[in-house]
This record gives sequence, structure tokens and C-alpha cells, in this order.
Amino acid sequence: MLTAVILAAGSARRMGRLKQLLPWQGEKTILETVVETVLACPEFDDEVRVVLGAGRQEVEPVLRAIADPRLVLVDNPRHEQGMLSSIQRGVANFPPASQGFALFLGDQPLLTPALVAALARQWREGPPDFLVPVCRGRRGHPVFVHKKYLPEILAREDCDGGLRNLLRFHSDAVTFHQVDSPAVYIDLDYPHEYKKYRPKGE
Repeated sequence: MLTAVILAAGSARRMGRLKQLLPWQGEKTILETVVETVLACPEFDDEVRVVLGAGRQEVEPVLRAIADPRLVLVDNPRHEQGMLSSIQRGVANFPPASQGFALFLGDQPLLTPALVAALARQWREGPPDFLVPVCRGRRGHPVFVHKKYLPEILAREDCDGGLRNLLRFHSDAVTFHQVDSPAVYIDLDYPHEYKKYRPKGE
């Protein structure tokens, strides 16, 4: 079984407003789009956890309207300490039947269910310790992690950079998977990026 962890706790200071709820396409927000993309993949047959922090009171009701029993909302009251704190909250009390997790960023609405499902199937064929998608020489997300690294993740204190230091330390255990879509490395940090990538006509 496979779990998903979606990071959506940041305060989006570079965007200047709560980007999780920025409109994306139709009536869907950025975060809704990402969550529904992941939920559309049956490969995630355990929990789909969304880690919330900044703006949780506004974001949570939007996600609770999504009717899927796999969806679990997790609060990170320490989100200002960095990305690793949200990852640690996302993997705490990990589902015992799950073999690992895929780490998503909540501001990657260009990901498609087909791309995500293909990456999940690739990971499940092994599964490798780590699977990282690469496009045009750039690494991206989702990053797939075997559950045997959970104790190490939970014990880490270097909150900046998410899992970057963990992957660097275990570089010989990382499998890189080439993909054709730059969606794996496109996230929306700044207003000009949001304007550039938002579907035309919206």
C-alpha cells in the first residue's frame, strides 16, 4: 500500500497572499486541484494526508468538502520552523500497512493524474528506497520514500530544505526517473509564476 503526503502549511510570504486558496481553474483552488489530482490515482490506496498550517481555518473547510475516505487533514502548529516540520507531522503515526509515501507540494497544480499514477507505478515495481522524478536535468516532486526511513525522518532536526539532506546522505539509494513533463519542478512561489502558469481564460 502507498500513502501520499501533501505539504500545504506554508504562509506563502513570497506570493503575498494565501496561495493555497488562489483560484486555478473553474471553481477549483490551487490546493484543491493538487489534492484531487492525487486522489484520482488509485495507486494511493492508503491515506492521502494534507498538512495544513498557515490559514488553516480558511483552507480546512474547502478540503473537507472533498468526499474521499482516504483524505486526512493534519495540522502543523510548528509550520514556521520549516518544511521538515510539516513532513514530520505528515508521516507521524504512519499507516502500518503502507510501504512508503510520496511527498507532494501543495502548489504544483500542473501535475496530472496520469503523470502521478505513472510515477507511483514505477515506485511500486521495486520499490526503491527513494524515487525522484527528473525533467530536463531538474529534480522535482513527488518524491517517493520507503517507510524504513521514517525513524530517521522523525529524528532529524535540520528543518530547512525538507528531505534534501536525507537524500544527499543516502545518495546511493536514490533512483532517478526521467519524465517528459516540467510539471514535476514547477511550483508557484511568486505572483508572476501564478500569472504565467494559470490556465488561460481563467
